Amino acid sequence: MFNLNTLVLKAQSFIDPHASPSSNSSDSLSSKAALFRLQFRLPDSQNPLREITAELSFAPPSATRSHAPGHDQKPRSHDRSASYVGKLHLSESYLCFSTQPTSFHSTATIQASTAFNGQTHGAGPAGNGFTLPLVAIRRVERLQTQNALFALSITTSNGFASPVGPSPANSVQKLTVQLAGSRQACEGFCDGLKRGLRDATKDASNLKTIVAQCYSEHLLSEKIQKVAEHADLVPRQPPDGGLGFLFRYPGDAKKLRDKSKMRLWAEYMRENGRNLTLVRHPTFTRLFRVGLPNRLRGELWELTSGSLFLRLQKPSLYTDTLSKFDGRESLAIDEIEKDLNRSLPEYAGFQSQEGIGRLRRVLTAYSWMNEEVGYCQAMNIVVAAIL
Repeated sequence: MFNLNTLVLKAQSFIDPHASPSSNSSDSLSSKAALFRLQFRLPDSQNPLREITAELSFAPPSATRSHAPGHDQKPRSHDRSASYVGKLHLSESYLCFSTQPTSFHSTATIQASTAFNGQTHGAGPAGNGFTLPLVAIRRVERLQTQNALFALSITTSNGFASPVGPSPANSVQKLTVQLAGSRQACEGFCDGLKRGLRDATKDASNLKTIVAQCYSEHLLSEKIQKVAEHADLVPRQPPDGGLGFLFRYPGDAKKLRDKSKMRLWAEYMRENGRNLTLVRHPTFTRLFRVGLPNRLRGELWELTSGSLFLRLQKPSLYTDTLSKFDGRESLAIDEIEKDLNRSLPEYAGFQSQEGIGRLRRVLTAYSWMNEEVGYCQAMNIVVAAIL
């Protein structure tokens, strides 16, 4: 009997021999790892080590925050604690949770599982949940529960230190994860998590560097800065917000309702984490559809694409590349110089040496990182739009 699927798989094996299905267990594991990284947007160095069914619950900080006298005592609808059932995954450097059923079973192959199973409800392949670098986890505690179930309280690095006194307890992000599995499976997962947390301490300096470059840190620390100003302390300066920060962003800010979008995202991040510790739930997707504020656009693009996790691995890769190849010439650099002044010339930022210099540095660094491509026409337009 003619089997169309067999014919398709045979054709794909000729097109991409590396992606062909195999009964070999190592090939199956490789495919599983590739799908795992794709689902959570993780670097190529990450592999699925442990997986267990779990229930994630967390209460927004405002749900536990006391109300000032004279204010309405009724809690807001989004102050209620959220709870999701899904899969908890552990890799070498990340703890991931997703409400979506996994499509990378032990026998999965690229051909048999090119798409993720189940409805995403607009939440994307990773669904509702989180992708936490282990280095961003400050503390993990086992909670006392009924029926001898394993429950973990996870405290992340998401919190602000008060410049004039101790930080309030409700400024710290806490997640509760209840593991559903045999005692052996739960203990194995916890042992793996313990080892991962211990190994992740070496990346603490990388975390500090990346977080300092995220605009969400500056956005949510405005109240802390006001306190610092009254205490005669030096307030934190905002990170680089791109050329738009210096030469204004394209478009009419009023028509784009940029301030309203910024308030919505600030509220979401205040209650659900920010940058590397952000927790996704349905509101996250709805806010994306409403639109991104200009000053958070780059950070959120990096987060959802996974490039922020790549930068966490090597935060100085860009500057190190420029330093390593400083003064060297190549055909790609000659072509870059020809196109610099043709890049969105109507925008004020690229009529200045500041904008041209940034464009030159990004294109030059990429040409050295990917020498096989180097530079091709129109890459300057793409980079200019991102800058």
